[in-house]
Amino acid sequence: MNTAVLKAEYLKILGGMVAVLMVMASACGSSASQVQAPDIQTEPGQSASAASPVPVPTPGAATTASDSIVFVTQREPDSLGAWSVGCTGSVPNAVCGEIASDPLTWIDGANFEIVPLSGVESWSQQASKRWRFNLREDVTFHNGEPWNAAAAKMGLDYMGDTATSGHGREAFGLHGVISGEVVDELIVDVVCEVACPILPRTAILTTFQAPEWWNNASEDEQAAMTVGLGPYRIVEHVPGVEVLLESYEGYKANGAYEAQAPAVKTARQVWHSDPLVRAAMTGSGEGHWAVDIGFENTHAAPVARTGATNEVFTLVADNIWHPELQKKEVRAALAHSVDCHLLMEVLYDGLQQCIGNISQWGTVGIGKGNFTPYDYNPGLSRDLLASSGYYHVDYDPETNNYRVNPSILIHTRLKRVYRGLELFETVVTGWRELGVNAEVVVLEPSKARDLRRSGCGALQADLQLDCVNQDPPGVGSSAHYYETATSNEALDMQRQLLLRASCHSVNSRVCNLAPGLEGMTFQESIADAVATPMGPVRQRKMEALAQTIHDEYWFLPFFVPVQIYGLAHNLDWEPRYDSRIRLNTMRFTEQ
Repeated sequence: MNTAVLKAEYLKILGGMVAVLMVMASACGSSASQVQAPDIQTEPGQSASAASPVPVPTPGAATTASDSIVFVTQREPDSLGAWSVGCTGSVPNAVCGEIASDPLTWIDGANFEIVPLSGVESWSQQASKRWRFNLREDVTFHNGEPWNAAAAKMGLDYMGDTATSGHGREAFGLHGVISGEVVDELIVDVVCEVACPILPRTAILTTFQAPEWWNNASEDEQAAMTVGLGPYRIVEHVPGVEVLLESYEGYKANGAYEAQAPAVKTARQVWHSDPLVRAAMTGSGEGHWAVDIGFENTHAAPVARTGATNEVFTLVADNIWHPELQKKEVRAALAHSVDCHLLMEVLYDGLQQCIGNISQWGTVGIGKGNFTPYDYNPGLSRDLLASSGYYHVDYDPETNNYRVNPSILIHTRLKRVYRGLELFETVVTGWRELGVNAEVVVLEPSKARDLRRSGCGALQADLQLDCVNQDPPGVGSSAHYYETATSNEALDMQRQLLLRASCHSVNSRVCNLAPGLEGMTFQESIADAVATPMGPVRQRKMEALAQTIHDEYWFLPFFVPVQIYGLAHNLDWEPRYDSRIRLNTMRFTEQ
């Protein structure tokens, strides 16, 4: 499959996503209808406005020509425990997330509606800080423990408490502090610390574990296993080799496409770091589905599919503790020295598109003004660096040396995003040409995770708003720039504001307490916008905050990564708008 075809396929996904979101927004009064779609260039004869067909679950018993699948990821899972710090949203960790777990709610990958999975019947808002969930009867965890309001409460309390879930967990970054209250055997209330008008949309990563098992398991056992509600259960993990799964016979399917009964009975997760090898495995029979095979390796897979990821590949500037990145002029200079469009052509064959914010198009709060990429202007960058004092050299009489320009490092991981290291090495080369003392530092995953989660929220609660005057927690030094591929499955800026731009998040290097919007500080404006119901007012408030993010250069965004999947010739599967993987939607044809 050539680049033109891949690009056309990807643009069709984006166009369909925008079209469906606009229709939904118009129907429910959402403010997204106030935002015009960006110019999406399509291939001749192809419309970007037609939504993709909505898949439907197989009626009755699902059928498949093969009852076993091997899926190939870039690396081994960091953890198999759904409530462990290693259970992140990356594809290698999908087992602990959406494969062995059914969250409280889910966003349908085809029509973007909020739908229940196996454990929930319906929900309704009771008050500004309270939602009621009616649970399904006769649902059980993988070990047979009953699913009920008490079990739901335990999960809600765990995932909504700063002490146990914390600001670094993906679920917490969506909804903040929440707790559960048992109303009846199959009725549980979700109580939010602050007004939560869009809670069903932000509960999509809140997962559950069998209470009795969890309370009796050791910490090592909790990190190595998920005993959840998902369509597959974990059978065995052979470190360095594979993870073995089997379909959960007790899974109670419903009418949602992604809550259907699994057709394929057994699944194995294996991994390989080489994208060409991953692609070739789908053709040799060693694998049936492979992620991130790369644009140039599509020839090695029988079928190549293009999907979105809902992630923004970005650099997070430490504007709290780094002496130079505290300066807006320096952050702006570094941003304007990057020729993003050229990088996309050279490294990604023009398939990736540069963006200027930390959430994708279609998100409530994202508009053309705050989504525009930063202009490439090295002359402006030099002027900004000069005016900031970065070029100023001091003589140190104690060492008889001149002070070198303060270093600015990019901390990254290998294999997180295709050609990510090459991208950052090119960026650093441009910075050095400006006279910036810059370097790329590659960290192994656990070290990178520790670095990312050492923001203001890692301090004691009473120190978080004053974090600029505190020592950096955890790692003990500035994070400089660190790379992340930050996702926003909820399609609302609430996610990124709480996760990446709040004084109270371990993932944030932003703590802005200066007077700002409508007499409130940026931090106060976040709470105000989050408490605002869906509609034009919420859109306006979220858009203003996203504009501040763009104008302050707190982040250096690059693109929403295009994901290229390799498939066996007879595997029937369609990518979602994000990189979440529901194995129960996969099946084999007779071909």
